[in-house]
Amino acid sequence: MSTDFRPLTKILACQLFDGRLEEFDVYEHVKPDWTTSDRRCLTDGRNNYLWVYIDDDGSTSFTRYFPNGDPSEILKAVGEVFDTHIVSEYEPQYWGFETQAEWEAAQKQLGRELRRADQKFEFELLKYARGEPSGIKPGTHEETKAKIAKKLVEDDPTLLLEVNRARLRSEIKSIYDREVVGVPF
Repeated sequence: MSTDFRPLTKILACQLFDGRLEEFDVYEHVKPDWTTSDRRCLTDGRNNYLWVYIDDDGSTSFTRYFPNGDPSEILKAVGEVFDTHIVSEYEPQYWGFETQAEWEAAQKQLGRELRRADQKFEFELLKYARGEPSGIKPGTHEETKAKIAKKLVEDDPTLLLEVNRARLRSEIKSIYDREVVGVPF
């Protein structure tokens, strides 16, 4: 389990690790098997850790991993030193929205778009499973799922019936997860 954070104004790694945070008893913690040029760690010396991720342009974001303590004092120090507010992935500003209402509206819109995409894919998948021309693109995950559907329908044509669509989707997911993704059962 983890929580991601980002400052609302850019903080460069070279500034973050230049010693300014020592005034707040925040220091770099080097963990040899994890610390890299694009992943470093801050600690307050009290078993609280905050991982710093460094983008190609030198800008930073943060991740708190469980059970690495409570990084709130580290985040507070970073915010104070760099005069910025730091937001978590659970806040709308993290995603670029000003308000909770804007974020919720965007999530609803995304949900509608995903449902439409799922419906379109199922329509194309059913055409493929019946051996009809479809919009399934070769070499995609969708083609892999369509091939699974076709085999299932060859074995049991009743899976094409509306009443059996949920079962068809479930069997496709089960086979795909087991044979393609490798999800253990």
